[in-house]
Amino acid sequence: MRPAAILPFLCLTLAAQTVVDAPIARVRLHPDEAWVTRIGQARVTGAGTAKFVIKDLPPGLGLDDLRVSAKGPEGSRLGDLGVSSEVRVVTETAEYKALLKEREGLRDRRDALEAEGESLQQELNFLRGLAAAYDKDISIKLAATAPNSASVVELSRGLGARQNEILGRERKRRRELEKLGEEEGRLQAELAKRSGGSREAPSRASIEITVPRTGDVELELSYRTRAARWVPAYEARLGADRKKLELVLFAAITQTSGEDWSGVKVEISNARASRSLAVPKYGGAQEAAWTVSPPPAPPPPPAPSMDGYASSQNTYVARTVEVVSAKLEEADEGEAATLEEAQGLATTFTLDGTKEVPADGEPHRFRVVAKELAPDLRLMAVPRLDPTVYQVARFATPSGIPLFPGAAIVQFAGTVRLGQTHLAMPTPGQPFELGFGPYRGVRVSYTRVDARKEQVGTFTKERQWTLKEKFEAANDTAEPVEVEVQDRILKSTVEQLKIAASPDTTPGEERSPGVRTWTLRLQPKEGATVQLGTVIKAPLEGVLTGLEGLRLPQ
Repeated sequence: MRPAAILPFLCLTLAAQTVVDAPIARVRLHPDEAWVTRIGQARVTGAGTAKFVIKDLPPGLGLDDLRVSAKGPEGSRLGDLGVSSEVRVVTETAEYKALLKEREGLRDRRDALEAEGESLQQELNFLRGLAAAYDKDISIKLAATAPNSASVVELSRGLGARQNEILGRERKRRRELEKLGEEEGRLQAELAKRSGGSREAPSRASIEITVPRTGDVELELSYRTRAARWVPAYEARLGADRKKLELVLFAAITQTSGEDWSGVKVEISNARASRSLAVPKYGGAQEAAWTVSPPPAPPPPPAPSMDGYASSQNTYVARTVEVVSAKLEEADEGEAATLEEAQGLATTFTLDGTKEVPADGEPHRFRVVAKELAPDLRLMAVPRLDPTVYQVARFATPSGIPLFPGAAIVQFAGTVRLGQTHLAMPTPGQPFELGFGPYRGVRVSYTRVDARKEQVGTFTKERQWTLKEKFEAANDTAEPVEVEVQDRILKSTVEQLKIAASPDTTPGEERSPGVRTWTLRLQPKEGATVQLGTVIKAPLEGVLTGLEGLRLPQ
């Protein structure tokens, strides 16, 4: 009789659990994780506590990975939140089984190639030993009698031909192994993408909400996935009038969470959602000590061995695939560090419209924000490093667009792609600079006019180098131009080494630390020259450092 009494109560409990259809509505991406938000609607038919269930969530979710909120009749409040794995038999799809069968076939091919490699190596060792023994035997016979030359030549030719054949087969086998490794990587990545939905039991979240009366309830459930990330990239487009510059920030989003994001709102943030907010504190005084001799240094790590390289390729490929395609569960700190904005601010942008981001592990690029700038376009040259005049756009630090040092930036002139560099932050007080390719109408050159070395001094002898150099610029266009020519400044860091510019040096400006600039105004078909003179003094003994590129006379 007791089971019969329990059964109606169990049915009532199960009936009280309402399954809510909650599709993905938006996603917020951080440097090292993403938060996926699902929103669902439900109807509560009376006052009291109702229990709702959202099913088919990614596998492996825990309470720390969930955030929940709810809207209902006035006076409603949230209750308990739970998460568990759905109890069900997980069946493998036909596609997944086909991939597993293909992987077994690749493993069989690898085993066969490695077995062939061992066999070839054994035969090669045997032939080399046979050749060595035969050479020794021939040497003994030469001392006693003349052997048959035809048989010697024929055997030597046969041994050499077989060894060449083995070596050729070995090279072909290695190429096949490399190709096989690429196929295994592709297959393993495909298996990783499909494994989330075909081999693991999904999670389900249960949410309790207490309402004072009948009404509609909106549930919002957010959960964390570390299988997604975004990387910043910029485009800088110089207008046709060369007076406007558009700087555009794009987000390249990659995700292998196992569920496609279809028609969702996407938010981009450089804030680390899981960053610790603990305030750093000292635990006490810093104690210092001194010993007669320093402790022995730890031994260096052993050098990597090449032995067993061929047989370890399978392990290497598997590890590479694990790092690249294991759902990005542990975000790479080097890549995540790229998302640290220069100003140190936490910035969040909502992309326009809805987006499609499939769980295919491929980057999908979206426009985040653009800023129109009014650059100062100049011509600049560094003749000692490169005899080219470049077009450079300078502009003040832009507002309203986050700046991520080290992010890729592609430059365009109109619709023509000129090249790519990385966003570099200028020193304080200096403008940003972006290059837009060579300027064909102006030429610059560097020439060493004279270089000599001598001993100077009456009582204390010193070595002295005297250098005379020049920069020349020529304007081949029919328009007047202005060119900034730059060169590094030589500075001594020790008292014994003295460096000075000679009086005939053309005066310039030190606009940025350690760099001298000359502004040359060139009329059409005219040129200008910058004279450089340097005097270097150093003691007779000792070695100069930091001047290796000057090619000082010895």
